[in-house]
Formats: sequence, structure tokens, C-alpha cells
Amino acid sequence: MRNMPYILTVLIATVLLAASMCLSLTSGSVNIPAHDVLGAFFYFDTYDTGHVIIREVRAPRMLAAAVTGAAFAVSGAVMQAMTRNPLAEPGLLGLNAGALFFLTIAFIFVPGLPFTYMILMSFAGALFSALIVLAAVLFGRDGMSPLKLILAGVAVSLFFSALSSAFQLHFTIGQDIAFWFAGAIQNIGWPHLAVLFPWFVIGVSIALLLSPVLTAISFDDGTAVSLGVPLNKTRLLALASVVILAGLGVSVLGAVAFVGLIVPHAARFFAGGDYRRILPLSGVLGAFLTVSSDLAARMLAAPVELPVGALIALIGVPFFLYLARRVVRYEL
Repeated sequence: MRNMPYILTVLIATVLLAASMCLSLTSGSVNIPAHDVLGAFFYFDTYDTGHVIIREVRAPRMLAAAVTGAAFAVSGAVMQAMTRNPLAEPGLLGLNAGALFFLTIAFIFVPGLPFTYMILMSFAGALFSALIVLAAVLFGRDGMSPLKLILAGVAVSLFFSALSSAFQLHFTIGQDIAFWFAGAIQNIGWPHLAVLFPWFVIGVSIALLLSPVLTAISFDDGTAVSLGVPLNKTRLLALASVVILAGLGVSVLGAVAFVGLIVPHAARFFAGGDYRRILPLSGVLGAFLTVSSDLAARMLAAPVELPVGALIALIGVPFFLYLARRVVRYEL
């Protein structure tokens, strides 16, 4: 498998993603024939219940799962390149915790806020966390470095996580937030996708434009500088991409860390160390993982739906322990 040509790997991953998306449209508490799926898009009948379920419920939910999965995966790959840390993902910079804190504030002071504004609050929280991390890193000695980014990110993450927990306990909204994260993707509609998709395009576009220099940065600063890479500028742009993509993902799925951790490693296994190949493959694999997990969440205990994040964690925790063990062995 390691020697499989990259293009063939991308084609197989794309076919798997397409198959999971088709199953997501046809399967659920009510199974709908494939011809009804086509009819829902080309000959939509408002009086046909199957057409309404496909077009207004399952299609936007499936696309939201694909977009957020790709966003988490690409942002995780960028983080691993930027910090040169194989265990890195957006939560390492406090982005997930910052987004959760802002969502907590919204639940407390602006209950009933429309979903579109919840997305913007998630972005704002991720951006606020990133600005604090940048302030801690840039105003110190020696400028920005991977180790300083990680240390500042962990501190900010712990701070915002503690604040979120305290506020949730004091205002007794912990269950409301848990239900929101468990069911946010269920309530996705076309207007929400219209808000999410442009941000997704912007974040992924920045990451892809940076992919050649991310490969150089992933080795060491000396190699990157010798190739003429402006380190601080590149890291700032990479951080902007991660903020956009992580904020988007948290707003829909919550702080699902393992997509951004697992998928880049799988992509690197097939694509090697070139981020021009790693990022596109990460996007496809991330979308496949999230769409498949969302489908499983609907099918395993139907008609009751399981949280998507919980299913991803079932895969992610064993992989994380395996990966951490490999990293420790390598360091020793």
C-alpha cells in the first residue's frame, strides 16, 4: 500500500467518499430508494415525503459533515507542519477551547441565538484564542517558534476550558451545550451551508497556496530559511487558515480533535512528506471519515442518534495512544 501511486490513492479515497455520501442520502431511520434520491434533485415534489427528507434534511447534513471533516483534517495537517509535532491538531493552539468559550457566552447571554450567528461566535472564539497565543509568542524573545506556539496554545486552551466549565456549572447550561453539539449537525440547512462554505473555501485556499512552503517548514527553520521562506509571515497565514477551518468545524461538530490528528497521518502514509499532496488527500479522507461517522451515528441505534464526536473518539483514542507510544519511542 505504501508504494501505491498517489493519483490512484486519491481516486480510491474519492470513490469511498462518494459511496459514503450516497449511503448517507439513502440510509437512516427511513430507507429511501436511490431513484427517489435522483428524483429529489431533478424532479422535486414538495408533496413527496422522501423528496423532502432527501433535499431538506439529509443532503445539507451530508454536505455539512463532509465540509467540516475536510476542514478539521486540513487544519490538522497544517498544524502538524507548522509546529513539527506529530500529535498536533487545532485544539493544541486553544482554538477549539476558545470557540467553545464564546459559544458558552452566547448560550448564557443571548439564548436562542440563530445558528448562523453561533457559527460567527465560534469563529470569533477561535480568532480570539489565536490572537492571545500570537501575543504571547511574538512579544517574547526569539520570535515565533513551534515550541513557543505549542506551550502558549496549551496554556490558552486550559484557561478557556476552565472558564467554560465554570460558566457552564454556574449558569447550569452544560446540558444545553452538550445537546447543541450533539445535535447541531442535525439542524443544518441550506442557509447554514451558504454561510459555512465560503469560509471553507477561503481557509482551504490559503492552506493549499502555502503547501509548498509548509513542506520546507515541516523539516526545520534552517532549511526553510535557506529556501527563502519567510517564516513568520508563513506561520501567520497558516494560523489564519487553521483559525478559519477550526472555527468552522467546532461550530458544527464541537471540539472533535481526532479528525485533525488521525487523518493527516493517514494521508502522509500514502502521500509521503510533500504537503502539496498531503493537504488534498487529507481533505478527502477527513470528509470520508466524518460522513461515515455521521451515517453510523444515525444507523447504529436507529431511531435514536448517537453523537458523531463520540464515534470518532472511539477510533481516535486508540490511534492517539498508538501514535503517542511511537513518538515516545522515537524520542528515546
